[in-house]
Amino acid sequence: MKFTLTGVVAMDDDRAIGYRGGLPWHLAEDLRLFKRITMGHPILMGRRTHESMGRLLPGRQNIVLTRSLAYRAAEGAIVIHSLAELEHINLQDPEVMVIGGAQIYSILLSQLNKLHVSHVHGSHEADTFFPPFAGQFPHIIAEERYTEFIFRTYSR
Repeated sequence: MKFTLTGVVAMDDDRAIGYRGGLPWHLAEDLRLFKRITMGHPILMGRRTHESMGRLLPGRQNIVLTRSLAYRAAEGAIVIHSLAELEHINLQDPEVMVIGGAQIYSILLSQLNKLHVSHVHGSHEADTFFPPFAGQFPHIIAEERYTEFIFRTYSR
């Protein structure tokens, strides 16, 4: 199956995306937005992101990309070891949502068609950051304003 890759991320003013295996903030509105955007789509994540979630996200094919050939994900998740393996999966939708973490974003950034970003206001304590992306996604094709963040969709 032919597929496209779309990134989905929440980051602060410093491009921070994580702290100690979780999000540096808890924004209910952003979590609802994430659910709305990803529902019905395959979600692609790295091993650490999968483990930090602690469960499968319902209504979405949960696909874990890892280098470890021995890795066993939660029951119901699909484990792949290269992006090429997506071609052999019966995807629930051809738009695959890339949801992190930092290594996965870095590896796949150049292959993303679109990028959904929740720009969280301010700086937060963090140890994980999104790679620089502005030059690769020059077009803002949608924008929504919320109290604690601005949501933008970028395209190439």
